[in-house]
Amino acid sequence: MPKPTREELAVYADENRLVAVYQRAKADLAENTAREAAAGITHETAEYQRLNQAVIDAEKQLPKRFKKAAKRGL
Repeated sequence: MPKPTREELAVYADENRLVAVYQRAKADLAENTAREAAAGITHETAEYQRLNQAVIDAEKQLPKRFKKAAKRGL
């Protein structure tokens, strides 16, 4: 297998960054959901909506080949 070029490495690095942003957004949403559930909150708060929108926005930025995996839980 040939050594990746600088351009390929740059693409891989950017893809990894986008996946990390998406995973962090999902983790933040899950943590907030757990915290709100523990506090007895049963409606969508402004913070929940903000974090949910961050997940949606991060998913839109994922490269096409990662979007299907994101739907399954990446």
